[in-house]
Amino acid sequence: MIFLEQNKIDEVVKLFNEGRIIAFPTETVFGLGVLSTKKEYFDELVKVKERDPNKPFTLMISSLEQVEDILYVSSLAKKIINKFSPGPLTIILKAKEHIPSYLDLNSGFVGIRIPDSEFILSVINKLNKPLLVPSANPANLEPAKNDKEAYDYFKDKISAIVKGESKSNIPSTVIKIDGDNITMLREGSIKLEQIMEVK
Repeated sequence: MIFLEQNKIDEVVKLFNEGRIIAFPTETVFGLGVLSTKKEYFDELVKVKERDPNKPFTLMISSLEQVEDILYVSSLAKKIINKFSPGPLTIILKAKEHIPSYLDLNSGFVGIRIPDSEFILSVINKLNKPLLVPSANPANLEPAKNDKEAYDYFKDKISAIVKGESKSNIPSTVIKIDGDNITMLREGSIKLEQIMEVK
């Protein structure tokens, strides 16, 4: 396990491309990321987090183009994303039929988020692929807020930790958009009233 500075973008990209798991700071809480392209990466993330394998992970993206081939992004979703992203908002959208089952776990829906973090956006832009990113904590424990807490949780179970600390320590707001219906699943710093104003 190695510690990396946030300017080591190429090194982080290389590790992600090798299927490695990396913890890193975001504007919400510390995240734990792996490339979203293989089922074995998903399985390893489940194992490291000691998490229920029937609970899907959010896709962290840097642009809508990265997900439009796997998810249906409605005009309503685009308006909300344009208003609140990059930022602490996760939007669960309908998946297209050919999506790998480990991404939607046969639910027909997947969550996406564009983080307000120059570092991780740069990494995802270079990868040009979404990351699977839950919060950096074993299941049922509080999310890590800095690199030390992430290390204490995972030590050598992951490949690298990017130095720094999360900003708000409030997990993202989570909404589900199904047609014209918006459902609040977890309220963070962005409130439902703010979202409904866009609608």
